This record gives sequence, C-alpha cells and structure tokens, in this order.
Amino acid sequence: MKVEVKELNNVKVVKLIGQVRISTQNEFKDLLDNLVKESEGQIVIVNMEGIIYMNSIGLGIIIDTYKKFKEMNGRMVLCNLLPEIMNLFEVTRLNRFIEIYGNESEALKKVTS
Repeated sequence: MKVEVKELNNVKVVKLIGQVRISTQNEFKDLLDNLVKESEGQIVIVNMEGIIYMNSIGLGIIIDTYKKFKEMNGRMVLCNLLPEIMNLFEVTRLNRFIEIYGNESEALKKVTS
C-alpha cells in the first residue's frame, strides 16, 4: 500500500493507494493506527481515490479508526471513494455516521468552514 501525506490549511490529507484485502489488511490497520497517534486532536482527510478494492475487514478498520479519532478529539473524514466502495458504506449505512465527501476540495471546504 502506498501513502502520500500533505498538509493544507492545517488539515492533514492522506491519500491511500492500493487494495485492502486479507494480504494487506494488517498493513492498512497499522497505517491507520499510526495516523491516529500522529494526528491527535487534528482533522484528517483520508483520500481513498487510490483504493481500488476493500473487503469487510477494511470497513471494520475504518470504523475503529473513526472511533479512535473521536475519542482523541480529532476528526476523520473520507473522500473520493470509488462507486463500489461507496456502495459498501451505503449498504451498511456507515455513510450516516462517517463523513464522506465526493472529492478532496469539497472535504477540505467542509472541514475548514
């Protein structure tokens, strides 16, 4: 899995590239756990444009990460989900709890306003 990190308007933007499947789920979990530790109390946008596949365990890892951000007075939002992955969030109704935006600019605008 590849990760690109940048900061815009005091918001960390993390772009993920790869697949979340059995062979990469531990790497994905470690990556998001480290993100929580490094970003305590901050706003983080997770740009998932490069995630081309995600299994149900990946959803669970995102839920766990979202909860950890809230517990640490931070905020995690998602953006740029491919239609198949967005469908997973809609079917499980996770899109009602986790902020998801169509693109990075929209997410940045919402979290900085």
